[in-house]
Parts: sequence; structure tokens; C-alpha cells
Amino acid sequence: MKLKNEREKIVFEIKRMQEMGLVINTSGNISIKKDELIAISPSGVSYDNLKSKDIVVLDKDKKIIEGDLLPSSETNLHISIYDKYSDVSAIVHTHSLYATSVSTLLEELPAIHYQIADLGGPIKVAPYETFGTEALAIEVEKNLKGRKAVLMKNHGAVTVGSDIEKSASRAILLEWLCSLYLLSKNSGNPAIIDDKEIENVKRQMGNFKNLRNSFLN
Repeated sequence: MKLKNEREKIVFEIKRMQEMGLVINTSGNISIKKDELIAISPSGVSYDNLKSKDIVVLDKDKKIIEGDLLPSSETNLHISIYDKYSDVSAIVHTHSLYATSVSTLLEELPAIHYQIADLGGPIKVAPYETFGTEALAIEVEKNLKGRKAVLMKNHGAVTVGSDIEKSASRAILLEWLCSLYLLSKNSGNPAIIDDKEIENVKRQMGNFKNLRNSFLN
């Protein structure tokens, strides 16, 4: 089986996203890129009994290398991101409740909490385009620039990372940030962290990462 480990990881993360309520029915999709191949969740298949063999393996031209099912309807989106951003090796796309709600209200999710720095800063909302189209892929890829997440108007969210664990953790973080914003906004006028402080937070995060690495070495 090609990309066996990657396919198993996709199944694991989909199950985890289901348990957390970020993935409902067949909505949302996950992919992992390794070398010149991409493992991606299938289209229109219930995730309840998903097996690693159900995960489709594609090449960069969207040709099916291994798998008996159709790849995700958002395959264009995944491949567009991989083509544009060489540092991305895993993508998580969800239709999670709070992220999708925010996508219908804002043009950008502001820095409601300092942890948004892990996503690069305030998160843009890509204009609405029909799902599965090249037009949507282009808008998502464009609005992802400089960030590790993007919201899709009236659709959902996309998070990226150097591995699937990071991409999945960012999907969870983005959903929490969106829920925090909605709760705060519903209660009053929330304070927003400015860009200068977000840059300070990024540096501090880098400092602590280096410190942790020094303890491990």
C-alpha cells in the first residue's frame, strides 16, 4: 500500500475531528503530501467506517495512483495550496460550526487572542466561490498568503502545516478562536490585539520553541 502511514494518519485525524464536532457526515477533507504523491480523503463517503484503504493516492496532476474511490471534491484546492506553498505538507478543511459562522459575518477574523499568532495573525475570509472549483482554489490559495489558516465565506475553514498533527491542531485552534470571537461579540465590544503585539508574540513563541529544543538536545 502506497503512503500507508499517511493514509492511516488521515483516518485517525478524521475520526478525531468527528469526535470534536469539526467534521459532520462527509463534510470536510484532509490530505498529506509526501514527495510527489498526495494522500487525500475520498468524496461522498461516510467517515464512520473509513479505512486506510479508502484514502486515495494521487500524483501532482490529479491522476489516481492507488484507491478505488473518487478523491475529495476539493482536490483542486489541496493541490493548488501544495503547488503554491512548498512548506505545506498537510491540509485540513472543515465545515465546523463556529468557523463557518464567522465566515458569514466578517472579512477578517481579528486577533481576539494572542494564540492567533500561531496562525500568522488575523485570518482572512476568502470570497465565496462554488465548492470544488478552480475559482475557489485560487481564492483560498491567495488569501492564505502569510498565514496558516483561511476562512471561506459561507463554507468553512482551511488550516495548513508541515505535518498533519500541526494542521489538525490549527483547525482546533481556529474553531476555538472563532467561538471566542462570537461569544465576546455577542456580549459586548471585545478588545483586539494590534499587529505590533502579534509580532511580539511570534518572537516570544520562537524563544520558547528554542528553549524547549535546547532542553531536548
